[in-house]
Amino acid sequence: MAFRKAGFEPISLRSGGVGSNAGDAADAVSVGDTFGTIRDDSPKFGDIADTAMQVESAEKIATERAKADIKISENNLEATQAQASATSSAGTMSGLGQIAGAAIGLLSDEETKHTIDTIDDALETLRNLRPVTFFYKEEYSASPERMHHGFIAQEFQKEMPDATYYDESIGKLCIDTTDLIGLLVRANQQLETRLTRLEAKQALAAV
Repeated sequence: MAFRKAGFEPISLRSGGVGSNAGDAADAVSVGDTFGTIRDDSPKFGDIADTAMQVESAEKIATERAKADIKISENNLEATQAQASATSSAGTMSGLGQIAGAAIGLLSDEETKHTIDTIDDALETLRNLRPVTFFYKEEYSASPERMHHGFIAQEFQKEMPDATYYDESIGKLCIDTTDLIGLLVRANQQLETRLTRLEAKQALAAV
């Protein structure tokens, strides 16, 4: 394949087959434009690298923000739990009894029970209980100024040990006051029976 000194181009690349320097220049410009177009259309690796760095930086910022949000949420949760524990321990103790009572109430079906006996003397048990009024200490109540009506667990335990339990999570003695419902109903029945007998005696005495 022959080359021309002037254009240093292969003869096959010359335009129109004309062996002139002008033709060689035209071919050279055409090839330069072609490579320029290819270069312009090629990926901008510098821009890609910059974009990658920006994405990585944004990911790091998002990650740190997420960690901060999680930490804030954890702190808020701990603060809420601490406040609830400090201000509502009394409510928690009574609430635990209510929850236990609710669970028992849900299991009132006869098939769930055994050794079923009628309460003989509810009046005697109730008579030995000491109902009291009291105020919760500030560290155990959100409303320490409110007066409550109830029992002292240590005293309640002596008369109704099966309705008293120790909650290890709070380290306090708790009572299940739902057990009193059965006693109160039975006590009312006993009083009605006594009243009926008393009325019958008085009626006979008047004859």
